[in-house]
Amino acid sequence: MKSKASIVALFFSKFFPPILNFIVFVYSARILDPESFGEVALALTLIFLASSLLPTGWRDSLFKIDVLTKEIVSTVIWFHVLVSAIVIFVMLLFFNVFKFDFYSENINNMIVLLFVKVFFDCFVNVYNTLCVKYEFYFQLALRTIICTCSSAITVYLLLQLNFGVWALVFSQIAISLFGFVFLYSKFKSQTIVHFDLDVIKDMYQFAMPVTFVNGFTNFFIQAESFVVGSFLGVKELGFFNLSKRLYDIIVDIFISTINEISLSKISKNINDVDADKGLSFIKLTAITWWLMLPLIFLAFYFSDTFFDILFTKKWTESIVIFKYFCAVALIVSLGVPQRNFIILSGGANSLSKIQVFVAVISIPTYMILASYSMDYFLYSLVFFKFISYMSSFILIRTYIDFSLYSYFKVLCNSLLSLFFANCINYFLIIERIDNVYAYTIIYSCLMIIFYFVFLELFSRRFKIIPSAANFTFLTIIR
Repeated sequence: MKSKASIVALFFSKFFPPILNFIVFVYSARILDPESFGEVALALTLIFLASSLLPTGWRDSLFKIDVLTKEIVSTVIWFHVLVSAIVIFVMLLFFNVFKFDFYSENINNMIVLLFVKVFFDCFVNVYNTLCVKYEFYFQLALRTIICTCSSAITVYLLLQLNFGVWALVFSQIAISLFGFVFLYSKFKSQTIVHFDLDVIKDMYQFAMPVTFVNGFTNFFIQAESFVVGSFLGVKELGFFNLSKRLYDIIVDIFISTINEISLSKISKNINDVDADKGLSFIKLTAITWWLMLPLIFLAFYFSDTFFDILFTKKWTESIVIFKYFCAVALIVSLGVPQRNFIILSGGANSLSKIQVFVAVISIPTYMILASYSMDYFLYSLVFFKFISYMSSFILIRTYIDFSLYSYFKVLCNSLLSLFFANCINYFLIIERIDNVYAYTIIYSCLMIIFYFVFLELFSRRFKIIPSAANFTFLTIIR
């Protein structure tokens, strides 16, 4: 019961604080122009690209160690700090020696400031891993509340003081700083100035492939913004970044939470030979897809209304980009359970090879198509996200045995439920409500209610797994 309450608290924390942060984000978008957003986005992109080289696999190795000592935890933390300092220094040196048109003095100064964020993130990310391992979901929830609220307050205050675009930079630093202060108080006893090279060597076999997987995953994500900023310009990157920020809210609130919970659940029985891993995988896929599908559909369906209400006319170009990101969000959410199963089953090395292969093809394709237009770039973005998903889907079949029939029935049941829910909504309220706000709220609420009713009925009538008669939405979330 305590675990379920903590999970609810985690979802609560990932939903409500970002609303406050999002309000300030909308406020800043109304004040700042797309070029300013583009500059900050490019600086953050370069920082996150540098973060792709951090040794995240050593952090994930903490999941596999039963008894964690302060020496092990501290070694992993300071290993992150050391690598981050080297990477940021090399990056600054590179861009100051080799001049690029898109790399302005403003962007260079932003990167220098954002190194403070990277430093604190080295601690915060390891502490987050410990919270997930020990199922300290309440601490994660409270950390999220503190960080998002501090970021929102920082942006609002600095914009009022006419800091302009720098308000967004300092808000990113505030997120990391306050996250560090809060979590350090929890794990102070496990944080000392200590580095043991033998610990790094002992973790190498598992950690290095995982580092490649995590690194290439992050590299994929950030390469998109880098291509847009360097080939299409910072103004187009501003439009792209606005849509991506909205997409990131969906990811942070829902997909990241599901990822954290699934990692914990999978790690408990991954080494149990008697556990039915195929059934566990189907259940995790079902709950992920069933929850994400209606939410992303509503975001897509009401995107025009959403942008008209929240943003000014100068951001109209972001609407089409956001619709593409809705498709990306669906694909990414489906890939979360299979990626976690592959990594914890020891398949990180194989997954990293696939990602390298996809990266070698996709990134040059992005560059070529971006040189023509944003639309061509977005087509290729969705296509390669789907290729990555299908590659990991094929790979996971070599690690766990599950029914393809059950897997696709999970997808089909929810798609049918969504279709019938929208049909009923169409006949009930179409052209009966003139007010756009009332229409959006009523349509969304009714659609979600009808969707879950149909989903429960279809799950009972067309059983996902014949041997598991109680495999429905209500039984899974209990």
